[in-house]
Amino acid sequence: MNNLTIARAIHILSIVIWIGGVAFVTAVLIPTIRRFAHEKQQLSIFHVIENRFAFIARFAVVLAGLSGLYMVYALNTWDRFTQIQYFWMHAMVLLWLMFAFALFIIEPFLFKNHGRIVKDHGSIMNLRKTAIVHWIIFILSLATIFVSVLGAHGFLY
Repeated sequence: MNNLTIARAIHILSIVIWIGGVAFVTAVLIPTIRRFAHEKQQLSIFHVIENRFAFIARFAVVLAGLSGLYMVYALNTWDRFTQIQYFWMHAMVLLWLMFAFALFIIEPFLFKNHGRIVKDHGSIMNLRKTAIVHWIIFILSLATIFVSVLGAHGFLY
């Protein structure tokens, strides 16, 4: 079998799982918690559920990064990062870096005491801010996927 085809399939599958999780958290989980949970419990419930998905998200982000890197290597398309018409490749890398930073640096190290923070300061305002951040990253993700598919199929150049 063609290694490039396998890498592309892994890349797409990992992105479906990763961004699908973002979609679920953003459009389903947060609004449901905000509507049905008591204000003082909202952020705690959110973090418990989100932490269950964190391993899956980290694994998917690693697979997306490794498969994307492999495809650039196998196709020898490094020079595309110097050409403006391939801005969609930059967008993919920037989105990946943003999520990798959030999942591997911010959450485990900067928010490692989030259980205490949630207990002491958990409020509806914190979940509202979380919802806003999730909508922003979800919209950026959708835009990146859209332009990347167009770019990968030659529509943008």
